[in-house]
Amino acid sequence: MKSVFVTWKNIDDGMWYPVAKLTRELDGYRLNYTKGAENENFIPFPRMTDRTKVYFSNRLFSFFQNRLLPKNRPEFRKMLEWSDMSIENYDELDMLSISGGERKTDQYRITPMPVMVRNNEYNISFFTSGVSHLPDESLSRIELLEEDDPLTFEYENDNQFDCNAVLVTTSDDQKTKVGYCPKYFNCDVRELLGKPELTHYSLKVQKVNIDAPTQYRLLCEFTTKWPEGFVPFLSEDYQPYSAEFA
Repeated sequence: MKSVFVTWKNIDDGMWYPVAKLTRELDGYRLNYTKGAENENFIPFPRMTDRTKVYFSNRLFSFFQNRLLPKNRPEFRKMLEWSDMSIENYDELDMLSISGGERKTDQYRITPMPVMVRNNEYNISFFTSGVSHLPDESLSRIELLEEDDPLTFEYENDNQFDCNAVLVTTSDDQKTKVGYCPKYFNCDVRELLGKPELTHYSLKVQKVNIDAPTQYRLLCEFTTKWPEGFVPFLSEDYQPYSAEFA
């Protein structure tokens, strides 16, 4: 099984809320709402208006399909390249996860559900966010990065927009900002790096896309040990709307 969450931005407070979870199973796809969908400003998806139900489909729901580039579009190959994928290993949910499934016409993003891989490892790939707001020196530094170059996380506790903000910087003495960890991973990263038994983690450049829009400019990979008992996305908003679907 593989799962992703739908996060929705409430225009009134500018905050992002997980409102639904999509899971791919052997016989198709299952969608259920999460407790973030309780927000009074959130409007359920068309033809899926009952928050208490689980919805099934043999094919990917149109809400998600419409966020993927058609394979016959020339931009599709570009997106594969930027995301470090090939047509042979292309996976719809992986593409939605890494690209965010962003559309200019709404306030939704698709975020991946981290899973344990290999030898009990937590492993995620992500594009750094906020690159368009970085100074020119940061943009120039990104262009000089190469695959497997080490990076580091730094907490930005005084960030006025997100007190859990996590910066991504170069690992040299300059500690140049090259973007932010996506907001939806911040709490996981802070919890994982706060574990006394986790004295080492790997954060490195996976791919630099000089010709890409800023939101796809720098692809990073983060790997660390998965501590016993650790549960990603543990906040209440990520839990199923109805307890029977937990």
